[in-house]
Parts: sequence; C-alpha cells; structure tokens
Amino acid sequence: MVWKRWTVVVRAGKGMTQTGESLPRGFLGPVRGWGSLVPAAQRPLRLPRRAVALDGESTFDLVEISAWTESLGRIEATLAKLAHRLEAGGTLLLDFDNLQCARMLRLVVDGRPGQFDPAGSNDDPSVFLPLRRVLAAVAASGLWLEDVLAVPPPLGQLGDELPRALFANGLMPLEWLHGTPPTRYWLVARKVKPIAGSVLVAGGDAAARARTAASLRSFLPNDWEVVFGEGIRECAQWNRAVSTARGEVVWFLRGGAEPTEAAFVALAARAGVGPVAPGRDGVRQFAGDVAGLMLPRIDVQLVGPMAEAVANSQVALEDWTMLAEAKLAAVQLVDLACACPPPSLEAPERFAAESQELVARWAPIEPAPAAPARAKAPTTDAASAAAADVPWAGRAPRISLCMIAKNEERFLPECLARAKAAVDEIVFVDTGSTDRTVAIAESFGAKVLHSPWNDDFSAPRNVGLQAATGDWILVLDADEFLQPGACERIRDLVQAPEVLGYHLHFVNVYGNGKTLGVMMVRLFRNLPGIAYENVIHEQVTPSLQRLGGPRGLVLGSCDVEVEHHGYTDAVMDSRGKIERNERLFRKQLERTPEDVYVHYKYGDFLRRVPGRAVDARKWLDRCLELILAGPPSLPRGLPYAGEVAALCALEAARAGEHDRAHEVLDVALRRFIPTPNLHYLAASLALASDRTDDAIAHYRCCLAFRGQVLVVPIQEGITGHVSLAGIAQAWIQRGEFARALPLLEQAIALEPSYEVAQLALSRLWLQRGDNTRAVQVLTTFLAAHPDSAGACQQLTLILQRLGETAAAKRIGRHAVQLLEARSLAHEAAAMTKLLAAM
Repeated sequence: MVWKRWTVVVRAGKGMTQTGESLPRGFLGPVRGWGSLVPAAQRPLRLPRRAVALDGESTFDLVEISAWTESLGRIEATLAKLAHRLEAGGTLLLDFDNLQCARMLRLVVDGRPGQFDPAGSNDDPSVFLPLRRVLAAVAASGLWLEDVLAVPPPLGQLGDELPRALFANGLMPLEWLHGTPPTRYWLVARKVKPIAGSVLVAGGDAAARARTAASLRSFLPNDWEVVFGEGIRECAQWNRAVSTARGEVVWFLRGGAEPTEAAFVALAARAGVGPVAPGRDGVRQFAGDVAGLMLPRIDVQLVGPMAEAVANSQVALEDWTMLAEAKLAAVQLVDLACACPPPSLEAPERFAAESQELVARWAPIEPAPAAPARAKAPTTDAASAAAADVPWAGRAPRISLCMIAKNEERFLPECLARAKAAVDEIVFVDTGSTDRTVAIAESFGAKVLHSPWNDDFSAPRNVGLQAATGDWILVLDADEFLQPGACERIRDLVQAPEVLGYHLHFVNVYGNGKTLGVMMVRLFRNLPGIAYENVIHEQVTPSLQRLGGPRGLVLGSCDVEVEHHGYTDAVMDSRGKIERNERLFRKQLERTPEDVYVHYKYGDFLRRVPGRAVDARKWLDRCLELILAGPPSLPRGLPYAGEVAALCALEAARAGEHDRAHEVLDVALRRFIPTPNLHYLAASLALASDRTDDAIAHYRCCLAFRGQVLVVPIQEGITGHVSLAGIAQAWIQRGEFARALPLLEQAIALEPSYEVAQLALSRLWLQRGDNTRAVQVLTTFLAAHPDSAGACQQLTLILQRLGETAAAKRIGRHAVQLLEARSLAHEAAAMTKLLAAM
C-alpha cells in the first residue's frame, strides 16, 4: 500500500533519539523518537511551513501535525476536518507544547515568547491548548486515540528545588509532583470506530483470568470488549490494555475478579460522566487501587500511564489513584460490593522504601492529619505571625452564631437545634417579629437584640457582628439547617490559625429534591472592624479580605453542608420577597450605580420575575460592559464573571440574536474563568448550528465539573445526565447512532425523568428503522410521566406515520391540552392543525 502523507508543520529537533529515562513514554511504553511512531520505510516528506488548506476532497492514510499552536486554527475545527480527510484506518500524529512545562514557565517569568516559537503562535496568548482540551477535541472528531506520549525535558533542567518552592507558596502544580513535567505531548489517533466500553483485565494467573472472562461473558453487552493486559508487572499490563482498548468507557478488573451484572449495570449508568467505583457508607471498596474503577477512557489518558518503574504495584496504583483524584472529578461511589482480589506484593524488600518515597512526594499537598480537609495557605511571614498571635492560644476557639430574622417560627426551632452543638453563643437580631420567633430564640439561650427593619440586610447583620464575643462567627438564616456531622467539622475547622474564613456548601431544597448548590462564606474570623456591605445580597467577603489580607490570612473551602429551605414558591409568595427585593435592589443601585456585583444579582433576579425579561437583559448587558471596561485582570478576578456572560448570551439567544450570543461566548471563553453554565450554553448553540465537534467539546467540559460546587449556581444536570444526552444528540446529528445509544442509556439511568434524553432515544430508534422500540420508549416514559407534552407530541407523529390514526388522535388531543395549560399557544395550534389533517 502506498501511504499518502500530509505534514503540516515541522519543529527542528522534535524527532531526536533519546536514551534511558529521557525517552518519550506513553501507555504502550517508551519510544525512541517521533520517527518511530511510523515505520522507518514510510518516513514522510518534509514540507515547508505554509498555510494549511483543510477543505479539500483528497484523503490520506497518514497526517502529521507538528508544533501545533492556536494561531493555525481552532483545534476542534481543525481535527474535525482532518478526521474527514483520513481514510478508514488512517493515522493522525499530533505534537504540541505542554502548558505546564519548564519552558512555558520560563516564558511566563520572562514575559516574552521563546525564540524558537513558530511565527504567529502568540497572536492570542489568552487562548491555550491544555491537554484536556486536545483530548476532548480528538474524541469529538470521531477518531480513536491510541496513545498519549509525554516527551520528557533534558535531564536536570530545573532540579527539585523549584517544585518544592512552588508547593510551599500555595501553588498546586500537579504535573511537577514526579519531577520536571514533559516539554510536549505526542498523540497517536486512528480512524477506527470506538465501541461503548472495554473491560481491562490485569494481574492474576491464567486460571484467575479465565474465571473473570467467564463471569463477564454471562452479561457483557455486544458493544463491550474484554482486553487482557500483557506485561511483566501489573501496571505495565494496565497501561498496555488502555492503549489497546477501543471502548469509550473502561472498567479496571484484576484477574480472579467475578463481577456481577448488577455491578456492571450500576457502574455503567454513571461512568460516562466521570469515575465511579463500588463502595459502602461513603467508603470506597478498593481505596488506593484501580480495580473496580469504571471511567471514561479519555480521563485515564488525561491522568497518564501508571508508573512501571516502581517495583510494587500497590505503591504505583496508590500514586496513580491519588493523581486521578486530583485531576478528575471526585469518584462517585455506588452502593454495592464487587469481588476482586487485591494487588500482589511483587518486591517486599522494596515496599517500605517505595512507600516512604510516595509519602514524601505527596507531602506538599496532603493535608495535615489534624484537619483532613483544611484549606491550604501559603507559608508567609505574615501568616506565621498570625498563627502565633491567635486570640485563642491555649484554649479552644469560641464560636458565635449570628442570625437575623423576622417571623421565622416555622423554621427557627430546627435551625437552632441543629446548630447549638457547633457554637458557644447565639446572637439573635430580630427585625420586628410578631409571632413566636423571639421566644423560640430565647428558649435556646440566645442573646436577643432588636433592630427595626429599614430595608437594609447589612444593618442588622452588623448589629449582630458588633455584639458577638466569639473568636469565630458562624452566620445562618432561620431557614438554613446544618447537616449531620457539620457541628463536629466546624469545631475542627476553626482550629486553623492561618485561615480567614471558609466557604460552606449551601444546597436549596425544593419539593421534589435539592440543587447542587453554591459555596458561600459563612464561617469566618471575628476580626475588629468586619462588616457586611449592600442592602441586599449583603457581602462580608470584601471586608474580610481588606482586614485579613495584610495579616496573611486566606479564605478556604470546606465540606460543611447546609440545607436552605426558603426558596419554595409558597415561602416566596408568603414573604412577598419579589416586591421587597426589587425595592432593595433599586435602593442599592442609587448608592452604588456602578457596582458590578449588584448589576449581576439584579439582572439575574429579574430573569426569574414573569414579564421582566427585557429589563433583565438590560441590567445584565450593562454588567458585562462594566466588567469588560475594567482593568484587564478584572474578568478573571470575579468568580461570577463567566456566569454574567452566560446569562447575557442566554438572553440574547432567547431573543433570536444568535450572533450576539456567539460574540459574548467567544469573549467570555477567552477572557473569563469558564463555568459549567458557560460551556453548556456554548455547547447548546453549537449543536443548534450543527457544529457538533464544538458541541461535544463543550459538553465534555461540563462533565469535567461533576461533583464540584462553585460560588455561582450550576444548572441542574449539566455536569451529568444533561451533557451526556447532549453529546449523544451530537453523535445522532452526525449519523453515529452506535456512539449515541450508550450515552442516552446512561443519561436515562442517571435521571429517568429527563424528557430530552427519552425523546432523543425514541428518535434514534426511529432513524434506525426500529419503530417498535421508538414507540416503546415513549409509552414507557408516558406511563410514569403522563404530563410530558413533548413525549405526547412525538408519539402522535410516530403513530400517524404507522397508520395508527385513532391512537394518534387520542394522544394528540392530550398533547394539545398539556400545551395550552403551559401557555404554549403556537405549539398547541400546530398540533391542532395536524390532528385536523388526519
């Protein structure tokens, strides 16, 4: 066969031969250089650097891209076009810089581009190519990624002192844990159809592996495969299995494991979102081991190969799982047991020494045993002085609970009962209650103060702060309840002398469940002069940072969870919050007309008020203008800037101004700290524009936030089942039904009530010519959710196509009733017209 080649760019020295530990290394092991990725007899022709034309019709067996930079085009669009130009079975070789390499660090410190950088590669320095993004782009292009190779730096380039200094100053360069990180990455991708999943089996003798294979054969679906790793040590076997696996999801099992169908189904339903593993009561069954773990293969490639030079697999696996937990979303535990043997101890005489090396390697970022989840603070002279001068030296810190309330007899008893063990005093500021609120507070021993309500939330808050005598202050509202274990955790957290305050995890409870929630600063040091600001959406953080910053104190996050019960519709209506909040926003804007945060919160508030969409958009657009008009560092200094942009783009899209929406998203994704909501909106618009590669990339970015809680709310489901269904819809648009099916099944398993996924699954079967399954999906869904207008509409159309006119009319009339009840007049009229034509 004559290989047709296309080389886009060539970097001098890239293909050099290296020796020993300095060899480029991937899941397949070390390679001698770039040239060894292609047989020597098929070395490509070297072409001069020139503009790259991607829109031709000729196809190629091999495409090489060297020294790729963003100036050559967006990686997502480029790889999608190159995948189209590759012949079946063709190979793509991609070379690009590692953003965390020592050379990149030198460029940042020097403030200049490197002398060997390709011309134009720094045209837009705000757009980078992190490994995660490139891996997502390869996956979105439809190619199968065989291997990711890390090209090591020259030996002794920076030594060991720099990484230690970085960690000591509060930075978290995970790539430096194992020494100076690679200078660049080489990716090997092929035009081969991926499958749903792969079971990777390593360790165990032939008999043990046979038992595992027999168990798997009894239930494994046809679109899954079993891959047995080859190699001397277990970690080498896992690595080779990863490189060979064609599944989009992988399941690690050790030879001798006897998995069950129930375990497979439970894990597979969640693994498309991120790592899942068996566990009980919040404890992972195989801690420090990959056995039992199921996760996207792209996540494994992001973490990198397991260390093969370590003599004992137990140590290497512990190291890899810690790195995976740091780089990926938190492992979701599924309440089940999975029979799997432990790793063997290959070199007992080296186990102690290798274990000590592991502990020393991770020591810079592992929390102190006394406070397992304590925020990490930089070690500065100011922080050391603050730690030595705490007011509670020689005793336990005292905590004051500060509250304001009016007519809260419904919630207050539960709030105080749950919080009393966490605090030493309760300072309760009443703003004019006429019910039993004050009596309830006094029954818990509260110091009750009275502050008449004056349309200002900060004023009574500050009355409480001034009366508090504790070393720390916990702030709760009456409808906020500490969850089990929170009191003990709070007592532990306040021991940290270097911490200024903590973000607590607040979740909103509704009638049918609760949201992922947000992080808010509600536990903080009682420093002289602290005060809340703003009459609505009052904030204490600016005051804390002004007072604590010079002392070297830092804000941290913690795992204390608080349930908020005050946002149900009934509670909102009974309190008249809508009218009151509008009045307070207007009052605050008169005081601070250019306040970015107030503009954001007011615009977001108006979005939720019926009939105020135009006003909401005006305030949000003005907020975005203020952010962009500020100093260049402002957009990344505001944690909610990405959310402002997402809301502006959303309102523009709803108004039919899609160009404006794309413009806002483009600016935000380059200049702001991206949020899941920002990526989700970008994905939705890309999908609507048939830019499926971009849609898949952005949906995958949403999935990367799984399990995270931010200071801005995350739309429900977009870090899980919603984005899985979105990726599936993109594959359906590209005709890749086999890749879409398992994703839809996973989305539905995670959230059976998600209508979008159910409709997409029905359409998928319809497009594959299976009318029976298409109807069955909808009828099953309607049995559980009879008020689904979308399912009724779609079922009506399918039944009409099948000639089932009477059934179609019956379902269609029900659909019209549902649409009219939701004031969807246009859709109801269209369905009525269809029924009349039957």
